[in-house]
Amino acid sequence: MDGPAKIPTVSLVDSLIYNLVHVIPSYLRGIFTPNRFWFTFWTRVHPDPASVKFVTRLRKKYRSNYWYLHMLTTKSLVVLDPDGIRHVLDHSPDIYADAKLKRTGMSHFQPDSVTISRGDEWRERRRFNESVLETGHGLHQYAKTFLDVVHDETATLLGQAGNQLVWEDFAALFDRITMRVIFGSGVRDTSMTEALRKMMRESNRGFALSKSNYFDDFYAAMRRNRQEARDGSLAALCNSVPSTARTKVDNQITHWMFAMGDTLAINTVRALALLCAHPAAEEHVRNELGTADLSTAEGINQLRYLEGCIQEAMRLWPTTPMLVRETVKEDVLGGATIPPGTQVLIINSFTHRDRETLPFADAFSPDVWLRDSVDYRFNHLSNGPQGCAGKELALFIAKAVIATVLTGQRTSLERPPLDPSRPLPYLYNHFQVRLRRSVA
Repeated sequence: MDGPAKIPTVSLVDSLIYNLVHVIPSYLRGIFTPNRFWFTFWTRVHPDPASVKFVTRLRKKYRSNYWYLHMLTTKSLVVLDPDGIRHVLDHSPDIYADAKLKRTGMSHFQPDSVTISRGDEWRERRRFNESVLETGHGLHQYAKTFLDVVHDETATLLGQAGNQLVWEDFAALFDRITMRVIFGSGVRDTSMTEALRKMMRESNRGFALSKSNYFDDFYAAMRRNRQEARDGSLAALCNSVPSTARTKVDNQITHWMFAMGDTLAINTVRALALLCAHPAAEEHVRNELGTADLSTAEGINQLRYLEGCIQEAMRLWPTTPMLVRETVKEDVLGGATIPPGTQVLIINSFTHRDRETLPFADAFSPDVWLRDSVDYRFNHLSNGPQGCAGKELALFIAKAVIATVLTGQRTSLERPPLDPSRPLPYLYNHFQVRLRRSVA
């Protein structure tokens, strides 16, 4: 009778190479918010193709979709098998909880957020997040109010921007949208988003973190804005949804600010760049816009092809290149026993671009997202119990922004260039995006 499976351990040389081509560049680009200097540097050096090819080579060399390597000094289990990935994510956080590096970094600016919580605290905070964000409802009860905010802010941007749009325009736009969606349509001060971004930059270091100079003032402003929140905002819902002292409401709001004001802005800009570089897809989107009532939340919600374009931007360039978990109890993966305290890696930057299993790996393929099935190879919004609670709301806001930008005008991509006839790059520098506007 065969014994339990044995997971191979890669050589120290292979571990070293992987750290050089993937771990160190990802760390320097920014774990919690992108570092402009290092993002630009690594986009030019572009080690990611080597990283993806190297993981492919390791899979062949060790003849397994599971292997141990050392990520820096920590022995870690790499999981490439889609069924294994599903198992890990479907059992998070009860068996596979967020690892120490993420907990340490996020604790610097949101110490009690749901994403780094465990056990009963996680369950209570997750329930609260799902209640306020209305996870799985398709359309939030305040969707029309949020749409009015997007229309107002995007129209203001387009009226002031001239014939060019650059990253800084979109960053400021999403900061304003974030504040108004979360705290109410009358809240336009973005000093909180600026303070949060400063704390996130500090967190990028990941170690030797002392209390931020911005922390107390940030949470004092948070409490004021939440207490004064008007109907039609997420913060107002926070005040009406049941919670306890253990919920740590303000920390949950911080995570929404983090996701909406930073990550969503990046993904929206990249989706626009992809559309500008792919005329057939852009025309498909324009036809879809032409048949929808864009003044209604229902009209925005039905833009499925545009939503697929946004999801494709996330698949091609995941803002979280790697998910890191830690076993809190013994489990079995790949037929082998995995002891407690094992660090587990899901490499999004590889599984999203695996040429051996994905015929569209390096192409812009929005049609993939018109299917109803869930594919655990793609985890830019994660999957399982810890999947993004605000997924529907985030996609709604991104669709509303892009629909407003494209309506009544033509938009072309000036930089960085994208060639649809060639495999798309593994990195795309949103900091350098410049779009040119003209009358449609």
